[in-house]
Amino acid sequence: MQSILLCDDELMNRKVASKILKKEGFEVIEAVNGKEAISLLQHNKVDLILMDLMMPVMDGYEATKIIKSDEELSWIPLIVISALSDKDSIKKGLELGANEYITKPFDIIEFRLRVKNAVQLGAYQSMLRDNKSLLEAEVSKKTKELQTALQEIQQHEKDILAILGKVVDVRDNETSAHTVRVGHMAAVIAQKLGYSQDYCDLMRVAAPMHDIGKIAIPDNILLKPGKLDEDEFEIMKQHAQIGAEIFGQTTTPLLELASQIANTHHEKYNGLGYPNGLKGDEIPMSGAIVSVVDVFDALLSSRPYKKAFSMEKTLEIIQESSGSNFNPKIVDLFMENLDAILDVREQLQDA
Repeated sequence: MQSILLCDDELMNRKVASKILKKEGFEVIEAVNGKEAISLLQHNKVDLILMDLMMPVMDGYEATKIIKSDEELSWIPLIVISALSDKDSIKKGLELGANEYITKPFDIIEFRLRVKNAVQLGAYQSMLRDNKSLLEAEVSKKTKELQTALQEIQQHEKDILAILGKVVDVRDNETSAHTVRVGHMAAVIAQKLGYSQDYCDLMRVAAPMHDIGKIAIPDNILLKPGKLDEDEFEIMKQHAQIGAEIFGQTTTPLLELASQIANTHHEKYNGLGYPNGLKGDEIPMSGAIVSVVDVFDALLSSRPYKKAFSMEKTLEIIQESSGSNFNPKIVDLFMENLDAILDVREQLQDA
């Protein structure tokens, strides 16, 4: 049964209105002032409020204002029923949020129709609120499911890249932790450049993939112990573009970054690098960062075809290459944060 809160300090008014409402099949809850009405609303679900204006303790204006400012109550239709029929009283009542204004004495037929219409409006608004809540709950649920799925996809991507990194290391006779160190060093520099933590995390995972294209280079060239001749070097240079193409078919942030790094980590600041001869700021910062840390770690590492360089000689080469091979800004940051870079080498030593 639908319920109506009838708030009026005059007993006779309540009796007349209550009799009409009950005859129409409504349950009626009575209050003698605004304060009592608000108290009843805290413990009773009603479908309509009928509010008198001139009452003791708390008048209808104040009660209407409180009700319409309460998120839990504001949706309940409210009809002001008052002997005040001047325009200012009507305007004030409506401005406070009343849906209707009926002056006393009221016409019984009009009263019935307005009450029924208001209750129907309230039922419709209640349905909308319930549907909105259900929709918001469903959207929240789906959002969480999508976030979980995205996190799983991102973790799968990271796992795949980690496996590919090990494949490259084994195929290229790299030391077992070289590519991992490159990732961590690149993240250090990215952080010092002011990139977000999310981006730095992507760099840490994507940077080890810089040489992924080498899996397509023939063994006689990739594993040659001596210096490559001109034709062999041209084939070797293809690994940058091949690496970019391996990851270039996807649009996730991680794989896009891996593609970008693979394609640009051999570009040189003076424009003499490959595969596209990019120059200066044309080179994405990701590739510029990896080019420095990759060379640094490679020079300090032993290979079948070379001995490890000393730290002094390695740093000399890095600094001398600033402005030619390397972006000067990256080199300066690298030198300023050398302790953090060396910590990476200490923590991620070769097995």
